[in-house]
Amino acid sequence: MSQGLSQRCRQAAPFAAAAYLPVVLVPLPGPRWDPVLLAIGLLLTTLVLAAGILVPWRPASRWPALMGGVAYLGIVALLREAGGGNASGLGPLVLVPVIWFAMYRGRGELTVAIAGAALVYWVPVVLTSGDQRYPASGWRIGLVFIAVAAILGYTIQRLHDQLRRQAEKLDDLAHTDALTGLPNLRAWNAGLRRGLRIAGRTGHPLCLAVLDVDDFKAINDREGHAGGDEVLKAATAVWQGVLRADDILARVGGDEFAILLADCDARQAAALLDRLRVATHRAVSCSVGLAQWDGSESASSLLRRADAALYDAKHAGRDRIVAAA
Repeated sequence: MSQGLSQRCRQAAPFAAAAYLPVVLVPLPGPRWDPVLLAIGLLLTTLVLAAGILVPWRPASRWPALMGGVAYLGIVALLREAGGGNASGLGPLVLVPVIWFAMYRGRGELTVAIAGAALVYWVPVVLTSGDQRYPASGWRIGLVFIAVAAILGYTIQRLHDQLRRQAEKLDDLAHTDALTGLPNLRAWNAGLRRGLRIAGRTGHPLCLAVLDVDDFKAINDREGHAGGDEVLKAATAVWQGVLRADDILARVGGDEFAILLADCDARQAAALLDRLRVATHRAVSCSVGLAQWDGSESASSLLRRADAALYDAKHAGRDRIVAAA
């Protein structure tokens, strides 16, 4: 089962349990159930839930979700009718789409769900005009339920939004280097794997470079760690200004950085990295090791070749680019 399908199943499970509540209520003493309406209602419930689980709706797609919510509210109205109106006890099922929209959709969709719940409660009262299945007191019952639905829905949505923002913030912190604001080692590893998959699928060239600031230990000894940090921040700001928008620059440890250059062969990468080297602040210099992916090697092998090229650049006098053989 794919991850998206599994996630949709988990989302739908509690609502599916609530949707099939009439199956549990039918054998219990109480109203006389209309078997035809009940069967139609449960069949439509199954279809709506199956569509919500099996169809991979895009998160930004509003209308399919609205249609599903409206269809479900119609099913609730049908099931209430099958159970004899208010006596069925199924009115609270209007809260199911309200809660779903509160958790997974926007403010507009939630408002539509609440309005739909109000219609499910009040339209039968208006149309039947005092029928004992929908007594006039249904106005009051409906008003209470709609008020509860609104309070519950908007509260859940606000709390859910707060949790999502906190989760996004924690995810950013987990993948961002605190000093430079660049992707950290964890983010770099993920980006490298993704880049190799794309290059393998498209056949486009891919280059990896590792670089560091020359004699950084001496800079730290001379200017202190705060001074060394400022050097790293200044250097990375310059490098970002030279690199292309789709290039990935990450801090992978200490004064060591890595760059992923997609759709770029070794010759193009060397020219770009030389501009980066020249642009580096004149008070410091950097050395670069470059390797082009051969189309089959692993990420670790590619990284080892770039590291070996950086080692050669250091031993050749620093402030230069060396490409792996």
